[in-house]
Amino acid sequence: MDIVTALRAFLGKFRLPGEAQKIDRMMEEFAVVYCEANSTVYSKSDTCYVLAFSIIMLNTSLHNPSVKDKLTADQFVKMNNGINDGGDLPAQLLINAYHSIKSLPFEIPEEDTQDFTI
Repeated sequence: MDIVTALRAFLGKFRLPGEAQKIDRMMEEFAVVYCEANSTVYSKSDTCYVLAFSIIMLNTSLHNPSVKDKLTADQFVKMNNGINDGGDLPAQLLINAYHSIKSLPFEIPEEDTQDFTI
């Protein structure tokens, strides 16, 4: 499963909390799990973490009407240079992510759809 599809599934289950520290912890855990399942593409979970945040920022850039200067595909690729343990991710992977987000923004639930009570 590509990272955009995984993010769509992950973010579609609940509404992200407003607190940055909580979002950070959730995204770190997403990155660890996703990277373990895709170790041939990503050298470290840090790569998945940075890319996931980058994709969320891309979604905001492309779909928030308050953002005037929308990111281009080239800008998105350049802003992710060197995130794979100093190396670059395949440009096509980034371009595919860009076009996926451009054509279909993330759907964020109005309320949590999961009960996380144990």
